[in-house]
Amino acid sequence: MDSKLMQSAFSALIKNSKDLIFVKDNNLVYRHASLPFVKMTGRKSLKEVIGHTDSEIFEDKSLAKRYTSDDIRLLNDDKDHIEYIEPITNENGNARYASTSKYILRNDKGEAIGILGITKDITREYMARQRYQQELGYLFELPKDTYAVCYIDVDDWRIISQRRQKILKGTLQECQTIEEMCEYAIQSIVEEDGNASEFYSHFTAENLHDIYSSGRRMISFSYERRLSDNSTRWVKNDVNFLTDVDSGHLCVMLSAKDINDIKVEQQKLAEAAKLDSMTMLLNHEATMDCIKLILKNEHDRQHALFMIDIDNFKDLNDTMGHRFGDEFLIELSRELKKIFRETDIVGRIGGDEFFVLMRNISDNEQVEGKAKDILSAIRRTSSKYTRINLSGSVGISIYPDNGENLDDLYQKADSALYDVKGNGKNSFTFA
Repeated sequence: MDSKLMQSAFSALIKNSKDLIFVKDNNLVYRHASLPFVKMTGRKSLKEVIGHTDSEIFEDKSLAKRYTSDDIRLLNDDKDHIEYIEPITNENGNARYASTSKYILRNDKGEAIGILGITKDITREYMARQRYQQELGYLFELPKDTYAVCYIDVDDWRIISQRRQKILKGTLQECQTIEEMCEYAIQSIVEEDGNASEFYSHFTAENLHDIYSSGRRMISFSYERRLSDNSTRWVKNDVNFLTDVDSGHLCVMLSAKDINDIKVEQQKLAEAAKLDSMTMLLNHEATMDCIKLILKNEHDRQHALFMIDIDNFKDLNDTMGHRFGDEFLIELSRELKKIFRETDIVGRIGGDEFFVLMRNISDNEQVEGKAKDILSAIRRTSSKYTRINLSGSVGISIYPDNGENLDDLYQKADSALYDVKGNGKNSFTFA
């Protein structure tokens, strides 16, 4: 093969590559390097690298010593190449992860004459794999309240792995196919009209891809299920979407958690609490008690507190009378219940003031979407019952970022609501 052609091709590769590429002779003196490598060293040009050693190029002498030691070890070893992953600092000073491969260069006699090194930035792939491995760890280290987990390859439509622990009598049985798993889940659901039955009835690869394409990365729903001994327990299912880093397939991690104790406490509290006689939402006291209970029992989750106030509501009462004002509040209460899940807390804490605790949120985008739904519901309800264009102002605080108790969350949400009022109303903002 034409050596000049190969040399020309190699030079073009190094010149145009985005990777960190270098060539050293057997004295560990640099003979060639790519421009990204030159920039990484802190030098301004290739001339400042060629003909120099690590100790002459790198200001960090400990780093230079490590590079030199690694190369000496490779030259003295029987291996022709080594590969490793290491944290590096790029030309902008940002921490990154890199995959480095070093190869022994030999002459026609097989004698080592130098080293070729190639370093690729794999930060995105490395972090994706770390998150992936963390998710997979769920299969082997089930939390106490998680009694079953199933890992499903959506694209191959098969169960890759499943695990369960015997914390309850009559829990999930071993299922060989996804269809068998769905059928078993549906048969165990006490209330067939809920979200759980809907989810498992439409558990198909196409629907899962549609959910993932919509931007959702997690789905959660709770339901009462019947065990094999005919007793019932409340269960919470978490469905996490992730991409298999090896195959690139869409996968889901389906976990089942026992929330019966929490649900029973909620039901007891709801039974004991007095509802707001007009809207049939939780009243002020019951709303606060329920929120406190959730923050106590679900302190490892992220929740959002909405403080909602109707803009210009006094004008409605003054212009059209309190009867129309009451009808508006009743209809709006129904709309708020539709917007949020059954497990969320929706309460009326004052005349035209409402509180909502949205439990177990995934991100602020999810919360932002609900805030927009609230504002739309207020405008929609206003158009039905009044000739006055009412709007809403919403202040939002996040647990535990904005506070670890209700008092702190209340103050932060109230402050955010005050900001909305001062900036023209008819909007929402985060604390």
